[in-house]
Amino acid sequence: MKRLFTTTALAASMALASAAYAASDDAKNAPREMTPSATEMQGDMNTQDRGMQGHSATGTAIDAQSATNQTSDALNINGDAAVMSETAISTRDLIGATVIGPDGESVGSVNDLVLNGDNAVEQVVVTDGGILGYGGKEVAIDFEGASITRDENDERVVRIGMTSEALEGVAEFDKAPYEDAGNKLGSSYLDREVQLASADDNAGSVSDLILDSEGTAQYAVVDFGGLLEMGDTRVAVEIDELTPAPADEPLKLAMTEDQLRQAPRFHYDAEDVANAGDM
Repeated sequence: MKRLFTTTALAASMALASAAYAASDDAKNAPREMTPSATEMQGDMNTQDRGMQGHSATGTAIDAQSATNQTSDALNINGDAAVMSETAISTRDLIGATVIGPDGESVGSVNDLVLNGDNAVEQVVVTDGGILGYGGKEVAIDFEGASITRDENDERVVRIGMTSEALEGVAEFDKAPYEDAGNKLGSSYLDREVQLASADDNAGSVSDLILDSEGTAQYAVVDFGGLLEMGDTRVAVEIDELTPAPADEPLKLAMTEDQLRQAPRFHYDAEDVANAGDM
């Protein structure tokens, strides 16, 4: 569904790198070949080994009573509704967005996001156009050198300081090590199964990651329920509440289905809230 943004809010939310783009800082826009270091990967496994030890029995998901009328850079909470802030960025919106070079021409599209240990976007993986949109290669661009805006159709676009000719001259990015890690790519969270605390609970899944205006993933949008119910129930949980796991395993959340049902329902904009009758 379309997100509703004012011009002022857009300017604020996209200020994260516009100065760097305007200056055409080639160093910040230069693609890099990177693989997770052994130390970083070991740290992730140590976090995984700790499992649920770092979580309380109830987790730290948004609680309807304690979080009433709270506002953050990523989420606004009002009663039973948790609404994505106007300055926030949806990962689903960003992946697939058109990438524009300094000459105003399209140079490809966003294929993925590379996250660092603090869940901040470190690089944007760009697939160049190839021939008629096919056969393009993947290149990693520093997120610091990108500017995220919207086009005339209210769709996300990413502007970088490299032309298509410049992208053609760099080595292809290898996503495989990041995919195996299970928590290094934005796409590794999307549609990922979430195992809840009780074996009696239905499994959930991550439908989106909500980034703040600086590009740090703050919340995971978790869908659960469905089956015999009228559709899934959707809530936002702090991303740190999801226990990391290898790509072929579900993420774990130390909360039961009943506890999640007490959290405010997540919505992308105020229009959704009005339609759902949560306010």
